[in-house]
Amino acid sequence: MHKTFNLIVFLDLTSQTGRFFSFLSLVGFGNICKAMCGVAAGACNGAINVHWSKGSDISDINAKFGAQHTVTGSLGLIFAAIFAKYVSTMNSVSLWILYSLLTAIHIFANVNCLKLVSFDYLNTDRLAIVCEGFLDRIQRGESADKIVVDDPRSVSFQEPLFFGPRRSLPIRMGVSFDALVRLCKMDKDAIQQAAQDIEDDNYVVGLGEDSIVIVVSDSAHPADRARAYFYAVVLRKVVQMDRSLRKASVVHDAVEDVVQRLWPHFERSLDRANWDLNKTELASEGYEVSISTAQ
Repeated sequence: MHKTFNLIVFLDLTSQTGRFFSFLSLVGFGNICKAMCGVAAGACNGAINVHWSKGSDISDINAKFGAQHTVTGSLGLIFAAIFAKYVSTMNSVSLWILYSLLTAIHIFANVNCLKLVSFDYLNTDRLAIVCEGFLDRIQRGESADKIVVDDPRSVSFQEPLFFGPRRSLPIRMGVSFDALVRLCKMDKDAIQQAAQDIEDDNYVVGLGEDSIVIVVSDSAHPADRARAYFYAVVLRKVVQMDRSLRKASVVHDAVEDVVQRLWPHFERSLDRANWDLNKTELASEGYEVSISTAQ
């Protein structure tokens, strides 16, 4: 959201040096970005307000937020008018240097501000952090029943806020059953087994050529989705340790045994760290599968 806002300012500055057609195109594109920024800001503010409203009334939180926004917006207009008066006579080089400096300060301040917000439910990045931390400590020889994963406060400082390079084997949640069959090159027996797994566990995890895919049932609970992702993280670790297992048919049996043994400890560890496992919001491609048995 903040990068989009800075792009708007960048376009506004750039448009001042172009011809009429360039000016019109850049300003128009800047307004499109401004609308996108407004939608993203509204969604983010809504989620943060719901987080702050625990034990309180959401309407009270929204009213206070609106009042603060009005005050800060009014002060911003005053300072912007004063600032614009002083920079109106600046040359282009000085103006771009000032813009770059203020943009860097703006992004730095907002990143550090967002790290202070510690949500107690798991999204994809937070779940990946706690899963990796839990499994790393298991590999170091710690007892699974004594591990307490990082709490929401600690994870908020580790959660990435920028888009970075993907892992070599990304995890895709909520793919279609057709994509699972195609990417994992399943035969008839494997398809029947996958359908049975979905019916029994509300999910199935498949290992493709360049990704790990997760199919979830339409009756899957947030905890089921978290367990499916935990399964996928364990599978990725096993494959990355020994790439020859990528095409081995027994890898899923080994991972299933590990998940069966570790998941209860991981679930209790999440509870002791004050994570709410009933509110997971994992990024999904949007597909859910319903299994019906023919009569």
